[in-house]
Amino acid sequence: MKIFTRKRVVVAAIVAAFVAVFAGIGMVSKSTPPVAVGAAGSGVPFVPWYWSMTGSSSDPNVLVLATSNGLYRSGDAGKTWQATGPKNVDATSLVQSGSSIYMGGVTAKANASPVIRKSTGRVVSDGAAVVAVSTDGGKTWQTLHPRGLPSVAVQAMAADPASSTTLYALLNNGALYRSADSAQSFQLVSSKFGVAPWALAITQGHPSLAGDMDGGPYSSTNGTSWQRTQFKDTTGRRMVMEYAVQPTDSTRVIMTSRGIDISTDGGKTWHLALNSSVMFGPVAWVPGKAGVAYAVGFDGSLWRSVDSGKSWKKAT
Repeated sequence: MKIFTRKRVVVAAIVAAFVAVFAGIGMVSKSTPPVAVGAAGSGVPFVPWYWSMTGSSSDPNVLVLATSNGLYRSGDAGKTWQATGPKNVDATSLVQSGSSIYMGGVTAKANASPVIRKSTGRVVSDGAAVVAVSTDGGKTWQTLHPRGLPSVAVQAMAADPASSTTLYALLNNGALYRSADSAQSFQLVSSKFGVAPWALAITQGHPSLAGDMDGGPYSSTNGTSWQRTQFKDTTGRRMVMEYAVQPTDSTRVIMTSRGIDISTDGGKTWHLALNSSVMFGPVAWVPGKAGVAYAVGFDGSLWRSVDSGKSWKKAT
């Protein structure tokens, strides 16, 4: 008779959850091994999907992580995490703008896959939009009800580095909205984004970088027309998961994929910084701590760079 400890049961359940999600979006096949998951009790919370992450302008040790199970906050640089923010939310987006942190996402549905296929791409599951703000480094959150923003799942948010009040929200139906008043209201920019809605970043005062899990990275010089950027991940595909623009230098951008890539020209070209077959998702610079960044792998690992993304070491 086999005896399973609680620890083994938890790890087995986590592996099953990851495999179910990846199978649902077409990423598990007979030739694809199960997703590796870190040991129970390690720092990063175990959830079906990791979306986004941000630091805090008030404390360099604070990290806030957006997941399919909502938000988690660390006050000790990722060693421990506590749940925070709105409940029953699939939190897809986190951005630091000024002294505030903004979250975008969708109301979570029981047993729903966090990622679905829609048209030719993958997006967060459909549902009612959720937008919230924290002004104390992610400790407490206020749910917002922005005027002009439809109640459609928020796929990604991005902040304009040049303006502490300007935010963009990309919905999972491909519509792009802009706020000039710190998410109090939004105006439609475009009903069709131009590329599959997934990741979004601003480097030039307008949406400048986009990309998704299938189509790879794109760049734009005007925020409306998009050019495909040459790139292959460590498996020979074109996966893009998330972008992070350095607060003090918008030409330096980190992109997560299979491994981690870095650009020093605003996303025109990409260079491998961490060679790994692990899929990485959330990535964030630490405001006020020059050159420090963190990234989360889908194996439950947390990585840290202290040289502006050039090299990475496992933190947990």
